[in-house]
Amino acid sequence: MRTFAFVKCKTLIRIMMLGILTGMPGIVLGKVKQDSLILQRIYAFKDAHPTSPDSIEDNVYAKYRFNVERRNPTLWLIPTMYVMAKGEREYIRESYNRLSYDDYDNHKIDIKSQVLSGTIRHNRRAMPTLRDLMIPNVYDATLYDGHVLSPFNRHNRRHYKYTQKLLPDGTTRLDFRPKFYNTQLINGYAIVDTESGHILRTVMNGEFDMISFRTEIYQSDKEWPLPTPKRCTTAATFKFFGNRVSTVFDGYFNCDKAISDTLGRISDREMMDSLRVVPLSEMDKQIYAAYDLKCQQPDTVEMDTTPKKTNLLKKIFWDTIGENLVTPIAAESEHASFRLSPLIDPLQLSWSDTRGFRYKINLKSRYTFSPHRYLTFNPRFGYNFKFREFYFTMPLRMTYNPKRNGYAEIVYGNGNRISNSQVVDVIKHQHGDSLDLDETDIDKFTDYELRVFNNIMVFDWLDIESGFNFHQRVALNKNFMRHYRMPTEYRSFAPMIGLKIRPWKSGPLFSIDWERGITGVYKSDIKYERWEFDGSWKYNLPGLRVINMRAGGGFYSQKAQNYFVDYSNFRDNNLPEGWEDDWSGNFELLRSRVYNESDYYLRANVSYDSPMMVGSWVPYLGKYIERERFYFGTAIVERSRPYYELGYSFTNRYISFAVFAGFNGRKYKEFGFDFDIELFRRW
Repeated sequence: MRTFAFVKCKTLIRIMMLGILTGMPGIVLGKVKQDSLILQRIYAFKDAHPTSPDSIEDNVYAKYRFNVERRNPTLWLIPTMYVMAKGEREYIRESYNRLSYDDYDNHKIDIKSQVLSGTIRHNRRAMPTLRDLMIPNVYDATLYDGHVLSPFNRHNRRHYKYTQKLLPDGTTRLDFRPKFYNTQLINGYAIVDTESGHILRTVMNGEFDMISFRTEIYQSDKEWPLPTPKRCTTAATFKFFGNRVSTVFDGYFNCDKAISDTLGRISDREMMDSLRVVPLSEMDKQIYAAYDLKCQQPDTVEMDTTPKKTNLLKKIFWDTIGENLVTPIAAESEHASFRLSPLIDPLQLSWSDTRGFRYKINLKSRYTFSPHRYLTFNPRFGYNFKFREFYFTMPLRMTYNPKRNGYAEIVYGNGNRISNSQVVDVIKHQHGDSLDLDETDIDKFTDYELRVFNNIMVFDWLDIESGFNFHQRVALNKNFMRHYRMPTEYRSFAPMIGLKIRPWKSGPLFSIDWERGITGVYKSDIKYERWEFDGSWKYNLPGLRVINMRAGGGFYSQKAQNYFVDYSNFRDNNLPEGWEDDWSGNFELLRSRVYNESDYYLRANVSYDSPMMVGSWVPYLGKYIERERFYFGTAIVERSRPYYELGYSFTNRYISFAVFAGFNGRKYKEFGFDFDIELFRRW
């Protein structure tokens, strides 16, 4: 009996153990499925509520309160922070804004401030990156205009770890944290409607462009009438070289009161009192009261002890000139606007070992005649310290039909210096081959270019561009050219026609360009015919990954003289764009004269962009790497082996850094690198 009882008990234990072992995978899998289920419901909620907010407008009330906790003289050099470098330590700024959604999925949102009020001098906008934090898109791949990967987007799931807890009210708390530390990732939690997957409230902690922030977002109702949140509150801290500025921002969306666009932009405290959606706090009232008291009491001590001449000089040289040296010069009215980058702006400085230091200044201006007709003038100026060269390009464009991409444009600039491919040969033939002209720069010319053309979209897939190009190429060393009885300048005039073909909306763009030189027009003396073909494709992948591809070629079908070779799609660029500008597929290490020596060329370029690839996993340094890029390019020109170029670059809040290696065929040629300053680029 004991044996039977023991066997029966043993059998029962085995059955229980088997049940436990077979049940454990179900429990584990059930937890995994449950954790995955709430994320799938969040993704499904977004898919079930597609938005097309192109024609939607929203009224937004925003309030900022700043506290300058610590400051030193370096605060004067930070764009937009000049106004807080002296004087009071606490400020308030209110604005009532009109938001329009041009393309919300790509963060193309137009924010127009209509009414302003505050204690910051001239109602200037300080720490403008806070406005990027104002409109988070929790369902998009990025929260803020291409930055900070959202934990609620399915393509970013691999970067985060999630835990969840069912709350008594039927909602679910979803906690998230990054798998590794990077400024593109955040941590926090969200309160989610368990049944629908609708995010009701979110709290996020992270870093964005020199700012540490904690944001609390209250989403709109379940009907989701607008893609913006209902309310967004952010507490942020800015630290830089001993400076410390803290701020609290509140944004209220979908406000009832609307203001006519004809009102323009005004500063009016009384009007703001009527528009304010929530009452001021006691701290806000104290800041306003201190500001009003200071404005009512003139500084009589300074007026009595300081000569008027000194006050005038201080106002001109310190307050006016000094301020505009380190801050953008901007103005805006109902129809016109312009913005000039600061005269002293470190982020406009770049360097490479092949081109040395370069400095740029940009001006953007616009005059609007009507919503469908406006004039823009956006010149760019640059100086190369290594070659002591000054560059400029001044495009003036009249857009008369935006819907059909219709515009007329005049572009004048001195372009890139160009080489005369035969001038040395002619001089040596006339005066003897023993002349050593290799280091004289006698073949270098400054190229002044004038382009006048019109562009119109004939069909949705076809643009036609037509006009003419005029070049005046002036020798760098005129005295040397005169000594050998050579012309000091050459001119060319050429009608041109270009076709841009995009067979489908998100597909590649193909272009065909034709240009033919005519002699006798305004002393033009160069006759030629040139053809160029080009194809480019910016292919977007999930998770902010991008593949850029470009390939093309060109040739001269006729040349009466072999003096100049000048292509449109294969040329050196002395005013390069920054990281976030359109990728052009330029070669970094190719010498400038190579572009102007061949009657034909073939080129191909490809790059791959991703927020986090290799460098982001590097301990300590990887935390600050925001994007990385790999390059590959090849070019084939006349009388030369194929040229190859490989490169890698990364960017963060401080700099963009790139390294390149060039090869002639299989033979290694050279190594180079360059960097651009990204610090405060969005400020």
